[in-house]
Order: sequence, then C-alpha cells, then structure tokens
Amino acid sequence: MAELKSASAGSALFETWQPEGVIVHSGEPAGRGFTLHEDYTNGSRGCGFFECDPAKTTYELTANEMIYVLEGEARIELEDGSAIEVKAGDAAFLPKGHMSTWTFHTRFREFWVLAD
Repeated sequence: MAELKSASAGSALFETWQPEGVIVHSGEPAGRGFTLHEDYTNGSRGCGFFECDPAKTTYELTANEMIYVLEGEARIELEDGSAIEVKAGDAAFLPKGHMSTWTFHTRFREFWVLAD
C-alpha cells in the first residue's frame, strides 16, 4: 500500500534543488524544493514545492506539468512564442515536449504536479 503523505508550503524542509537540464540566462535562481512524491516506473508522476529567486531560466518540459503559484510572479514562454503571466493564486498547465523559458520577476514559490 502507498504511504499517505502531506506537507505545508510554509514548513516543508526545502533543499537546494534545480530541475535537471536548467539553463540560467540571468540572475541567480538558487532553486530550492521539496518533493512530496515521485514515481517514474510507468511514466512521470510526482508533486512537490519549488521556489527560487528572480532569474531567467530555460528547460525542457519532459512531462506535462501543472503548477499552482503560491508566491511571486513569472512569465512562462514556449519556443512557439506562446506565453503566460502567472502570479500568486494562478494555476497553469504546461504541455510536455516544449522548451520553456521562465522569467521570475520576484521570489517565486509554486506547487507542481508532473503527469504523463
């Protein structure tokens, strides 16, 4: 049976963490995260918290990613030119298979979910 888990964005123990393959264009994101669950045995599944400082980064979306912004503001652009602005209280869906560029305007904190 799977283990039942919970975490709070305010008290989770964040570790220094930057998603694999991230290219930093400007700023020093100093990524930090807390993973609540990850399972890649039958596709991508996971969820957790991520936060960083103002910066501009690029990385490939290797899984569908859903985010809920807890703090801050950012612009997310895909290589096809589509873009969204997100802020605290917003949710977004990012489709796998795209290069994404994130411009974090302020300190940023999100809850993320990966799923195929």
